[in-house]
Amino acid sequence: MKHRWPTSLHSQTEAVFHAIRSIRETKADSAMGIRSFGSWKVYKYETHRFVAFMIGNGRTSILDTASIHDDMAAYLEERLTYYVEKKRSRQTMETILSALGKFEYAINHYIEIHALEIPRLNTEQLRMEFYARSRKLLRKSSKLFDNRAYPDPVRLIAAISDGTFQLQASLQYEGGLRTEGVGAPSNRRLKNPLTKNGLRGISADPVTGSEVGIVASVEKGGKETEHFVSVPTYRRLEEYLDHQGRLESDYFAYVEAINTAAHKTGQYVPGRGSHGLKHNFAQERYLECIAHGMSHEQALQQTSLETSHFRLRETLTYTRG
Repeated sequence: MKHRWPTSLHSQTEAVFHAIRSIRETKADSAMGIRSFGSWKVYKYETHRFVAFMIGNGRTSILDTASIHDDMAAYLEERLTYYVEKKRSRQTMETILSALGKFEYAINHYIEIHALEIPRLNTEQLRMEFYARSRKLLRKSSKLFDNRAYPDPVRLIAAISDGTFQLQASLQYEGGLRTEGVGAPSNRRLKNPLTKNGLRGISADPVTGSEVGIVASVEKGGKETEHFVSVPTYRRLEEYLDHQGRLESDYFAYVEAINTAAHKTGQYVPGRGSHGLKHNFAQERYLECIAHGMSHEQALQQTSLETSHFRLRETLTYTRG
């Protein structure tokens, strides 16, 4: 069958994005497809802005992959310069880079499924260069307080005197669990203890390949998420559950224990609380993914899954520190 191709660049963009729309599908069914409606809207919006830039350069096809690379370099330079002048945060730039990374995947996927004899688009190095530059030139956030991660989370956890609270904090820091995932939901009417049903054994970390303990928890939206923690922490959790049967505590008492430890170690800032440990996890996990060969988008996706967010845009809130 003859390949039919729209004449408008915006229509062409809709065509390639349609091929990777995977809303309501699982990661197993569509590893790189767009499964979140929010991400779908954001990525298409940012891509259409870039396409408008291409039209201004006289381009007629988004399958002209060589021209896209050149246009993307010029577009990102223009955006970065503008954001530096306007003192914008780096989150906006990172959103653009994520959207253009998904645009690249959409184009290459379209080329593949239609067996087109067209060179694949490769802008990974270009986007990573601008990602690194944005971290140097742009401020972390437009918010007054933008990085909730603790400077020294290990020392913070060591300063928590109660064994239950210390174990919960270790799980949050090492595995990215929410408070409800460690048995301390902020809603006192909600009971969500961590029990032996959440112990999934020792296995290989999907990113590093090292031995880790797998802890499954039901968190935001009732979805079960697998988290990877160190083997010593996993064994400690096993022993705790053998004796206590379940891991749970009062949310406010747990947060107060963290705040007390933060004061003791000189790391207290209003608003950090237990969520700061999740920020520590996300920032460290993202960098670990990058160090093991993942692209910016892949690292965000992996970190997003392990923090029970399932949306890359939300994960940028954690990793931009």
